[in-house]
Amino acid sequence: MLENVIQKIFKTTSRRIAVPALLTIVLYVIAMFIIFLPHIEQSFISRKKEMICELTETVWSLVEDYHERELSGELTRPEAQKRALLRIGKLRYGPEKKDYFWISDIRPRMIMHPYRSDIVNKDIKDIQDPGLKSLYLRWNEIIAKKGAGFVDYQWQWKDDPTRMADKLSYIKGFQPWDWIVGTGMYLDDIYTELNAIRNKFIAISTVILGIVLMLSLYSIRQTMKADNELIRTFIERKKLNESLKESKERFRSLLENTSDWIWESDEKGRYTYSSPRVEELLGFSSDETMHKTIMDFVPIDLKNLYQETFKNLLGGQKSFKGFETTCQRKNGRHVVVENNAVPVFSENGGLLGYRGVTRDITDRKMAMEELKKSRDILRANLEETVESLALAEEKRDPYTAGHQTRVDRLACAIARELGLSDHQIEGLHFAALLHDIGKIALPSEFLSKPTLLSHQEHEIIKCHVQVGYDILKNIHFPWPVAEIVYQHHEYLDGSGYPRNLTDKDILLEAKILTVADVVEAISSHRPYRPSLGIEAAREEIRNGRGIRYHAPCVAACLKLIKDEKMDFS
Repeated sequence: MLENVIQKIFKTTSRRIAVPALLTIVLYVIAMFIIFLPHIEQSFISRKKEMICELTETVWSLVEDYHERELSGELTRPEAQKRALLRIGKLRYGPEKKDYFWISDIRPRMIMHPYRSDIVNKDIKDIQDPGLKSLYLRWNEIIAKKGAGFVDYQWQWKDDPTRMADKLSYIKGFQPWDWIVGTGMYLDDIYTELNAIRNKFIAISTVILGIVLMLSLYSIRQTMKADNELIRTFIERKKLNESLKESKERFRSLLENTSDWIWESDEKGRYTYSSPRVEELLGFSSDETMHKTIMDFVPIDLKNLYQETFKNLLGGQKSFKGFETTCQRKNGRHVVVENNAVPVFSENGGLLGYRGVTRDITDRKMAMEELKKSRDILRANLEETVESLALAEEKRDPYTAGHQTRVDRLACAIARELGLSDHQIEGLHFAALLHDIGKIALPSEFLSKPTLLSHQEHEIIKCHVQVGYDILKNIHFPWPVAEIVYQHHEYLDGSGYPRNLTDKDILLEAKILTVADVVEAISSHRPYRPSLGIEAAREEIRNGRGIRYHAPCVAACLKLIKDEKMDFS
């Protein structure tokens, strides 16, 4: 009768294991495909919108620059507008280099369109997309209310006049010339990229679900196999408890309900009482441990490691905790134990001995070692991920390949000279490897241009700091990596970019990175010039010491160069 009841209980337990496993799979599917995947897709679309917004703002800034040249008298308005149109009309971006910018005015008249020369300098008031949305009315309404904004419509597919496609554009008005500057993205392109992400996500999720399902089935099967053994064990344990009930009553609360070895010793640490637990811990019976100390169970080659500490603990006549020793079991196997004890005194204050507890911490020590290994693996994975990101940027800019690595070595060497902690140096290391990651979003022709960049091109290049920050800000590093990257072109006197920060607002790691970046850039080859040499780099940071560059960083860098501790070849 008892066996039938127990068997029923264990079968119910098997079902209780299966149901949560299946619910876990269902919840995973719901979370992945109803919550996380839509969130990822929405984030992707938002980033695309931010991109066309930033591109439009950049071109708007270019128009503003020509307007300033008009105001200064350098150019007449027609000349300024003509140059701006020629410049913007040649700009392309996107995977196929077919995405473009266009300009109209508020009359409305299409001033510049790279692929629709048939409507340039013509009134576009009557042009409507296939959805009968009057484009100029929508543009003017957005410009009048907000000055800039998004608008969706149907338009010619890039340079193919035979194909119409849904498009989302960002427009911004330039009031001095009554212009509207805009660019956009085709929704088909976005959906193609989203489908690729979705398919990859589904494939990975399917593999994970398959693994979880197989593990769940295996767990259920093993549980059911163990039921009979558990029944037998349960019955035997019940009989054993009944037979030992009277004999263990006296010491049950102290000895049987603890997994630790309880003992008492004299003032010299020799055991005068030892609980039965010692046999499970060390393999020796209670009688075999009597009149011995913990040092008698320590391997011979380790005695010197613990002997002095043990002697000092006994001589201190105070409580001690966490005294760890390696002991040798009777069968020769080693175990790690933790000893805790309190002193016992006589009525007149004389030390009688110690009463203590010893517990096996071998598994805990092994777990700590495993934890350390896991941490090292995570650290190595982070290192590989950061290096891959850095390599992705360098692949687009072969002329500066290795720049980030060289800056990393120099920056970390300067940090060590300044006495920064290992934690700070590690954060600086990752920031240095990623400090130019924002260039991945810049036109490659700017990065490899064999001549000096124009003012407008240089302004676009400056955007790499903001782009780098946007890429890194949502990655949860244990250091302010994104902010260091954001500040690595800032100078003490506020003449840097993009935020014109001054000394007190700039992180120390960013100051170090700035000096390392300047020295490496001057001493290395660039597409538009050969290396200027290490002497020119030394002269630059020496002249800017305390003005643009952090003086202690400059001093540390000059010392490294003087002592030839860095290879700038």
